[in-house]
Amino acid sequence: MNATDMNNDNRHSDHGKVGGCGVDVRVLQRFSREVLGLAEIPQCPSSGSWLHQAVRGFANVVSFDTAWWGQVYVPPGQTPAKNLMHGSLGLCPSFAAEWNHISALDRFANGSISQLGKAVRECYGDRPEDAKTAVGAFCERHDIYHSMAVTLDFPSSGMLFFVSINRGRSRYGFDEVDAMLMEEFVRHLARCWKAHLEAVRADGLSNAWDGYALSSRKGELLYIGREVGAALNEGYADWQGSRLPGDLADMLARVPCAFYPGRSREIVVQPCGELISLTMCSRRHTSALAPRELSAARLYSQGSSYKEVARALGVTPATARTYLRNAYLRLGVSNKVELISALRQPGGE
Repeated sequence: MNATDMNNDNRHSDHGKVGGCGVDVRVLQRFSREVLGLAEIPQCPSSGSWLHQAVRGFANVVSFDTAWWGQVYVPPGQTPAKNLMHGSLGLCPSFAAEWNHISALDRFANGSISQLGKAVRECYGDRPEDAKTAVGAFCERHDIYHSMAVTLDFPSSGMLFFVSINRGRSRYGFDEVDAMLMEEFVRHLARCWKAHLEAVRADGLSNAWDGYALSSRKGELLYIGREVGAALNEGYADWQGSRLPGDLADMLARVPCAFYPGRSREIVVQPCGELISLTMCSRRHTSALAPRELSAARLYSQGSSYKEVARALGVTPATARTYLRNAYLRLGVSNKVELISALRQPGGE
Protein backbone atom coordinates (compact mmCIF):
# COMPACT_ATOMS: atom_id res chain seq x y z
CA MET A 1 0.00 0.00 0.00
CA ASN A 2 1.47 3.36 -0.97
CA ALA A 3 1.25 6.58 1.06
CA THR A 4 -1.63 7.91 -1.00
CA ASP A 5 -3.77 4.79 -0.54
CA MET A 6 -2.96 4.78 3.18
CA ASN A 7 -4.09 8.40 3.43
CA ASN A 8 -7.36 7.47 1.72
CA ASP A 9 -7.93 4.52 4.09
CA ASN A 10 -7.18 6.68 7.14
CA ARG A 11 -9.78 9.19 6.08
CA HIS A 12 -12.51 6.56 6.11
CA SER A 13 -11.46 4.82 9.34
CA ASP A 14 -12.92 5.70 12.73
CA HIS A 15 -9.51 6.41 14.26
CA GLY A 16 -8.73 10.11 14.61
CA LYS A 17 -12.03 11.46 13.33
CA VAL A 18 -13.22 14.89 14.51
CA GLY A 19 -16.64 14.48 16.11
CA GLY A 20 -18.99 12.89 13.62
CA CYS A 21 -17.85 14.79 10.53
CA GLY A 22 -15.72 11.95 9.17
CA VAL A 23 -12.57 14.04 8.63
CA ASP A 24 -9.34 12.62 9.98
CA VAL A 25 -7.51 14.92 12.43
CA ARG A 26 -4.29 14.57 10.44
CA VAL A 27 -6.04 15.74 7.28
CA LEU A 28 -7.32 18.83 9.11
CA GLN A 29 -3.84 19.51 10.44
CA ARG A 30 -2.35 19.33 6.94
CA PHE A 31 -5.15 21.57 5.63
CA SER A 32 -4.48 24.14 8.36
CA ARG A 33 -0.75 24.17 7.60
CA GLU A 34 -1.32 24.71 3.87
CA VAL A 35 -3.87 27.50 4.39
CA LEU A 36 -1.62 29.29 6.86
CA GLY A 37 1.27 28.78 4.46
CA LEU A 38 -0.48 30.67 1.66
CA ALA A 39 0.37 33.97 3.31
CA GLU A 40 3.90 32.81 4.01
CA ILE A 41 4.93 31.71 0.53
CA PRO A 42 8.19 33.55 -0.15
CA GLN A 43 7.89 36.61 -2.37
CA CYS A 44 7.92 35.10 -5.84
CA PRO A 45 9.19 36.97 -8.90
CA SER A 46 5.84 36.33 -10.57
CA SER A 47 2.22 35.72 -9.64
CA GLY A 48 2.38 32.54 -11.71
CA SER A 49 5.11 31.15 -9.45
CA TRP A 50 3.01 32.02 -6.41
CA LEU A 51 0.02 30.07 -7.69
CA HIS A 52 2.24 27.15 -8.72
CA GLN A 53 3.58 26.80 -5.18
CA ALA A 54 0.15 27.26 -3.62
CA VAL A 55 -1.62 24.61 -5.72
CA ARG A 56 1.27 22.19 -5.36
CA GLY A 57 0.92 22.48 -1.58
CA PHE A 58 -2.72 21.37 -1.76
CA ALA A 59 -1.50 17.91 -2.84
CA ASN A 60 -0.46 17.46 0.82
CA VAL A 61 -4.17 17.67 1.71
CA VAL A 62 -5.92 16.00 -1.23
CA SER A 63 -3.66 13.97 -3.49
CA PHE A 64 -3.84 14.39 -7.27
CA ASP A 65 -1.82 13.46 -10.33
CA THR A 66 -2.22 16.63 -12.40
CA ALA A 67 -3.66 20.09 -11.82
CA TRP A 68 -4.75 23.07 -13.87
CA TRP A 69 -5.69 26.56 -12.73
CA GLY A 70 -6.18 30.01 -14.14
CA GLN A 71 -8.72 32.47 -15.48
CA VAL A 72 -11.65 31.89 -17.81
CA TYR A 73 -13.38 34.53 -19.93
CA VAL A 74 -17.07 33.85 -20.56
CA PRO A 75 -18.17 36.12 -23.44
CA PRO A 76 -21.77 37.32 -23.72
CA GLY A 77 -24.20 35.27 -25.79
CA GLN A 78 -23.51 31.72 -26.93
CA THR A 79 -19.76 32.11 -27.47
CA PRO A 80 -17.87 29.35 -25.61
CA ALA A 81 -15.72 30.07 -22.57
CA LYS A 82 -12.02 30.64 -23.20
CA ASN A 83 -9.03 30.10 -20.94
CA LEU A 84 -6.87 33.25 -21.04
CA MET A 85 -4.35 32.62 -18.26
CA HIS A 86 -3.30 29.28 -16.85
CA GLY A 87 -0.73 27.31 -14.94
CA SER A 88 -0.46 23.57 -14.54
CA LEU A 89 1.26 20.67 -12.81
CA GLY A 90 2.02 17.50 -14.77
CA LEU A 91 0.26 18.64 -17.97
CA CYS A 92 1.75 19.47 -21.36
CA PRO A 93 2.19 23.09 -22.53
CA SER A 94 -0.54 22.72 -25.19
CA PHE A 95 -3.21 21.68 -22.67
CA ALA A 96 -4.99 25.05 -22.41
CA ALA A 97 -5.03 25.61 -26.18
CA GLU A 98 -6.44 22.11 -26.70
CA TRP A 99 -9.16 22.78 -24.12
CA ASN A 100 -10.14 26.05 -25.78
CA HIS A 101 -11.13 24.04 -28.88
CA ILE A 102 -13.49 21.77 -26.91
CA SER A 103 -14.66 24.15 -24.16
CA ALA A 104 -18.24 24.33 -25.46
CA LEU A 105 -18.49 20.51 -25.25
CA ASP A 106 -16.88 20.05 -21.83
CA ARG A 107 -19.83 19.25 -19.56
CA PHE A 108 -17.62 19.09 -16.48
CA ALA A 109 -16.02 22.52 -16.99
CA ASN A 110 -19.31 24.18 -17.85
CA GLY A 111 -20.88 22.60 -14.77
CA SER A 112 -18.17 24.19 -12.63
CA ILE A 113 -18.67 27.57 -14.33
CA SER A 114 -22.41 27.42 -13.59
CA GLN A 115 -21.94 26.45 -9.91
CA LEU A 116 -19.53 29.04 -8.57
CA GLY A 117 -17.91 28.14 -5.26
CA LYS A 118 -18.97 24.47 -5.42
CA ALA A 119 -16.62 21.55 -5.94
CA VAL A 120 -17.81 19.74 -9.06
CA ARG A 121 -16.67 16.13 -9.49
CA GLU A 122 -16.73 13.83 -12.50
CA CYS A 123 -15.47 10.44 -13.59
CA TYR A 124 -14.98 10.26 -17.35
CA GLY A 125 -15.41 6.49 -17.29
CA ASP A 126 -18.97 6.58 -15.97
CA ARG A 127 -20.43 6.66 -19.49
CA PRO A 128 -18.73 4.43 -22.11
CA GLU A 129 -20.02 6.65 -24.93
CA ASP A 130 -17.85 9.51 -23.59
CA ALA A 131 -14.75 7.82 -24.96
CA LYS A 132 -15.99 8.45 -28.52
CA THR A 133 -16.29 12.23 -28.06
CA ALA A 134 -13.72 15.02 -28.51
CA VAL A 135 -13.76 15.52 -24.75
CA GLY A 136 -13.20 11.81 -24.16
CA ALA A 137 -10.24 11.77 -26.54
CA PHE A 138 -8.84 14.87 -24.79
CA CYS A 139 -9.08 13.16 -21.38
CA GLU A 140 -7.55 9.97 -22.75
CA ARG A 141 -4.55 11.88 -24.13
CA HIS A 142 -3.89 13.51 -20.77
CA ASP A 143 -4.86 10.54 -18.52
CA ILE A 144 -7.67 12.47 -16.90
CA TYR A 145 -10.11 9.98 -15.42
CA HIS A 146 -11.32 11.56 -12.15
CA SER A 147 -11.63 15.36 -11.97
CA MET A 148 -12.67 17.92 -9.38
CA ALA A 149 -12.84 21.69 -9.90
CA VAL A 150 -13.87 24.84 -8.06
CA THR A 151 -14.57 28.06 -9.97
CA LEU A 152 -14.96 31.48 -8.36
CA ASP A 153 -15.77 35.00 -9.48
CA PHE A 154 -12.64 37.15 -9.13
CA PRO A 155 -13.99 40.48 -7.73
CA SER A 156 -13.89 43.50 -10.06
CA SER A 157 -12.13 41.60 -12.85
CA GLY A 158 -15.05 40.33 -14.93
CA MET A 159 -13.19 37.01 -15.06
CA LEU A 160 -13.60 33.63 -13.38
CA PHE A 161 -10.79 31.97 -11.44
CA PHE A 162 -10.65 28.17 -11.24
CA VAL A 163 -8.58 25.30 -9.88
CA SER A 164 -9.04 21.80 -11.31
CA ILE A 165 -7.28 18.65 -10.08
CA ASN A 166 -7.21 15.22 -11.72
CA ARG A 167 -6.41 11.58 -11.05
CA GLY A 168 -5.55 8.99 -13.67
CA ARG A 169 -7.32 5.80 -14.67
CA SER A 170 -5.53 3.70 -12.05
CA ARG A 171 -6.64 5.89 -9.13
CA TYR A 172 -9.80 6.20 -7.03
CA GLY A 173 -12.31 9.05 -7.33
CA PHE A 174 -12.66 12.20 -5.23
CA ASP A 175 -15.12 12.00 -2.33
CA GLU A 176 -17.27 14.46 -0.37
CA VAL A 177 -14.50 15.20 2.12
CA ASP A 178 -12.14 16.02 -0.75
CA ALA A 179 -14.80 18.34 -2.15
CA MET A 180 -15.30 20.15 1.15
CA LEU A 181 -11.57 20.63 1.65
CA MET A 182 -11.08 21.90 -1.90
CA GLU A 183 -13.94 24.40 -1.69
CA GLU A 184 -12.45 25.94 1.44
CA PHE A 185 -8.89 25.86 0.14
CA VAL A 186 -9.74 27.58 -3.17
CA ARG A 187 -11.61 30.34 -1.31
CA HIS A 188 -8.52 31.00 0.81
CA LEU A 189 -6.29 30.70 -2.27
CA ALA A 190 -8.27 33.28 -4.26
CA ARG A 191 -8.26 35.74 -1.35
CA CYS A 192 -4.51 35.40 -0.80
CA TRP A 193 -3.79 35.55 -4.53
CA LYS A 194 -5.65 38.86 -4.81
CA ALA A 195 -3.65 40.21 -1.86
CA HIS A 196 -0.46 39.07 -3.60
CA LEU A 197 -1.50 40.83 -6.83
CA GLU A 198 -2.31 44.02 -4.90
CA ALA A 199 1.16 43.94 -3.37
CA VAL A 200 2.76 43.45 -6.79
CA ARG A 201 0.68 46.15 -8.48
CA ALA A 202 2.23 49.60 -8.29
CA ASP A 203 -0.01 51.95 -10.29
CA GLY A 204 -2.32 53.18 -7.52
CA LEU A 205 -5.40 51.80 -9.30
CA SER A 206 -5.93 48.64 -7.24
CA ASN A 207 -9.73 48.74 -7.52
CA ALA A 208 -9.74 48.59 -11.32
CA TRP A 209 -8.97 44.97 -12.15
CA ASP A 210 -11.09 44.52 -15.29
CA GLY A 211 -8.88 46.81 -17.39
CA TYR A 212 -5.56 45.49 -16.07
CA ALA A 213 -3.18 42.62 -16.84
CA LEU A 214 0.22 41.38 -15.65
CA SER A 215 2.75 39.38 -17.63
CA SER A 216 6.32 38.24 -17.30
CA ARG A 217 8.90 40.03 -19.41
CA LYS A 218 8.71 37.05 -21.78
CA GLY A 219 5.01 37.62 -22.37
CA GLU A 220 3.60 34.87 -20.13
CA LEU A 221 0.30 36.07 -18.69
CA LEU A 222 0.03 36.01 -14.90
CA TYR A 223 -3.26 37.89 -14.52
CA ILE A 224 -5.73 39.38 -17.01
CA GLY A 225 -8.94 41.39 -16.62
CA ARG A 226 -12.04 41.09 -18.80
CA GLU A 227 -11.54 44.31 -20.78
CA VAL A 228 -7.94 43.53 -21.69
CA GLY A 229 -8.89 39.95 -22.59
CA ALA A 230 -11.77 41.14 -24.79
CA ALA A 231 -9.49 43.67 -26.51
CA LEU A 232 -6.86 41.02 -27.30
CA ASN A 233 -9.57 38.65 -28.55
CA GLU A 234 -10.79 41.42 -30.85
CA GLY A 235 -7.36 42.36 -32.14
CA TYR A 236 -5.91 38.86 -32.56
CA ALA A 237 -8.40 36.37 -34.04
CA ASP A 238 -6.19 33.29 -33.49
CA TRP A 239 -5.00 34.23 -30.01
CA GLN A 240 -5.27 31.27 -27.60
CA GLY A 241 -4.42 33.05 -24.35
CA SER A 242 -1.78 32.11 -21.73
CA ARG A 243 0.85 34.20 -23.56
CA LEU A 244 0.59 37.67 -25.05
CA PRO A 245 0.25 37.70 -28.87
CA GLY A 246 3.62 37.51 -30.61
CA ASP A 247 4.00 41.08 -31.85
CA LEU A 248 2.83 42.45 -28.52
CA ALA A 249 5.30 40.23 -26.65
CA ASP A 250 8.03 41.63 -28.92
CA MET A 251 7.13 45.15 -27.74
CA LEU A 252 7.93 44.33 -24.11
CA ALA A 253 11.61 45.06 -24.64
CA ARG A 254 10.66 48.67 -25.44
CA VAL A 255 8.38 49.51 -22.51
CA PRO A 256 6.92 51.91 -21.59
CA CYS A 257 4.79 52.02 -24.72
CA ALA A 258 1.17 52.01 -25.88
CA PHE A 259 -0.76 50.06 -28.54
CA TYR A 260 -4.25 49.73 -30.01
CA PRO A 261 -5.44 46.12 -30.51
CA GLY A 262 -7.94 46.11 -33.39
CA ARG A 263 -10.55 48.85 -33.04
CA SER A 264 -10.27 48.78 -29.28
CA ARG A 265 -9.16 51.48 -26.90
CA GLU A 266 -5.57 52.17 -26.03
CA ILE A 267 -3.59 49.83 -23.76
CA VAL A 268 -0.58 51.27 -21.95
CA VAL A 269 2.31 48.86 -21.28
CA GLN A 270 4.56 49.64 -18.30
CA PRO A 271 7.32 48.02 -16.21
CA CYS A 272 5.99 46.75 -12.87
CA GLY A 273 9.02 45.64 -10.88
CA GLU A 274 10.20 42.42 -12.51
CA LEU A 275 6.89 42.15 -14.37
CA ILE A 276 5.01 44.05 -17.08
CA SER A 277 1.61 45.70 -16.56
CA LEU A 278 -1.00 46.38 -19.24
CA THR A 279 -3.65 49.01 -18.45
CA MET A 280 -6.74 49.78 -20.52
CA CYS A 281 -7.43 53.51 -20.75
CA SER A 282 -10.82 54.67 -19.47
CA ARG A 283 -13.54 55.34 -22.03
CA ARG A 284 -14.69 58.28 -19.99
CA HIS A 285 -11.45 60.11 -20.62
CA THR A 286 -10.94 58.96 -24.19
CA SER A 287 -13.47 61.59 -25.22
CA ALA A 288 -12.08 64.20 -22.80
CA LEU A 289 -8.45 63.89 -23.93
CA ALA A 290 -6.70 63.51 -27.23
CA PRO A 291 -5.09 60.06 -27.62
CA ARG A 292 -1.53 61.33 -27.03
CA GLU A 293 -2.65 63.36 -24.00
CA LEU A 294 -4.32 60.30 -22.53
CA SER A 295 -1.23 58.15 -23.16
CA ALA A 296 1.02 60.74 -21.54
CA ALA A 297 -1.29 61.09 -18.53
CA ARG A 298 -1.54 57.31 -18.04
CA LEU A 299 2.21 56.75 -18.33
CA TYR A 300 3.03 59.66 -16.01
CA SER A 301 0.44 58.54 -13.42
CA GLN A 302 2.09 55.11 -13.35
CA GLY A 303 5.51 56.48 -12.50
CA SER A 304 7.19 57.27 -15.80
CA SER A 305 9.37 60.39 -15.94
CA TYR A 306 8.94 63.09 -18.61
CA LYS A 307 11.80 61.51 -20.59
CA GLU A 308 10.25 58.04 -20.36
CA VAL A 309 6.87 59.39 -21.47
CA ALA A 310 8.55 61.15 -24.39
CA ARG A 311 10.44 57.99 -25.41
CA ALA A 312 7.30 55.86 -25.23
CA LEU A 313 5.36 58.27 -27.42
CA GLY A 314 8.22 59.07 -29.77
CA VAL A 315 8.22 62.81 -29.01
CA THR A 316 10.52 65.32 -27.29
CA PRO A 317 10.34 65.86 -23.50
CA ALA A 318 8.98 69.36 -24.18
CA THR A 319 6.11 67.90 -26.22
CA ALA A 320 5.45 65.33 -23.50
CA ARG A 321 5.15 68.19 -20.99
CA THR A 322 2.68 69.91 -23.29
CA TYR A 323 0.54 66.77 -23.47
CA LEU A 324 0.58 66.50 -19.68
CA ARG A 325 -0.24 70.18 -19.19
CA ASN A 326 -3.23 69.83 -21.51
CA ALA A 327 -4.36 66.67 -19.69
CA TYR A 328 -4.19 68.43 -16.32
CA LEU A 329 -6.29 71.30 -17.69
CA ARG A 330 -8.91 69.10 -19.35
CA LEU A 331 -9.28 66.86 -16.28
CA GLY A 332 -9.27 69.76 -13.83
CA VAL A 333 -6.42 68.39 -11.69
CA SER A 334 -3.33 70.07 -10.29
CA ASN A 335 -1.01 67.28 -9.11
CA LYS A 336 -0.19 63.62 -9.68
CA VAL A 337 -2.39 62.37 -6.81
CA GLU A 338 -5.41 64.11 -8.35
CA LEU A 339 -4.43 62.81 -11.79
CA ILE A 340 -4.36 59.22 -10.51
CA SER A 341 -7.75 59.74 -8.86
CA ALA A 342 -9.24 61.13 -12.09
CA LEU A 343 -7.91 58.25 -14.20
CA ARG A 344 -9.12 55.58 -11.78
CA GLN A 345 -12.77 56.67 -12.03
CA PRO A 346 -14.88 54.11 -13.90
CA GLY A 347 -15.45 54.89 -17.53
CA GLY A 348 -18.84 55.41 -19.11
CA GLU A 349 -19.93 52.33 -21.05
